[in-house]
Amino acid sequence: MTARRTLFFVAVPSCLANLLFCSWVLLGGQSLSTAWRWTAGLVSLCGVALLLLSSIAVLWTGGRQEAELARAARKDPLTGLANRFQAESRLQDALGRSRVSGRAVGVVFCDLNDFKVVNDVYGHTVGDRLLSAIGARFADSVRPTDTVARYGGDEFVVVCPELRNGDDVQLVAERLEITMERPFVIGGHSLTARASIGFTVGYGTRNTAEELLSRADAEMYRIKMNL
Repeated sequence: MTARRTLFFVAVPSCLANLLFCSWVLLGGQSLSTAWRWTAGLVSLCGVALLLLSSIAVLWTGGRQEAELARAARKDPLTGLANRFQAESRLQDALGRSRVSGRAVGVVFCDLNDFKVVNDVYGHTVGDRLLSAIGARFADSVRPTDTVARYGGDEFVVVCPELRNGDDVQLVAERLEITMERPFVIGGHSLTARASIGFTVGYGTRNTAEELLSRADAEMYRIKMNL
């Protein structure tokens, strides 16, 4: 933002001033010799070119930085999945579309069982790699339109928009359970991971994002307590 303000309040007026000066020197500076007029004009034009190039560089660099920051704000740095903010945003968007289409929206909430044991026994590096591997399997198990997010710690959320009916979200939960049945080979260790998975379904005309997340979380917790 500071760079763009500088560009607007300094670079652009400076370019205009230089162009006006160049025009005056070349066309109206009768008291100057021809050589001096051309020299002053070329210097002014060079100044305008430098200002324009620097302005373009600022815009290009600032735009890339803003895009990178925007991506970082929506992505989990460990797994590369969506983060909590992005999951909630996608859920709100899905409910908005549901109000128009009338289709169901599913939310699946996953919490890994005894994940602390992995960190304690094998170390946090292996634990982080396990989280990334689980996230990758989850992402491969859902539709391209679904959003898999690391919601925090060892929790994952899947947002499922445009479901044909309320039963489809159960199929998503079952696929996530199946994908975790195969062991994860990480750092020479064969690790078996299990998760408590709760799910719910709602519609944009009667539910909010907070309500659906809370319901899926409560269902997950109920399953976890019954283990």
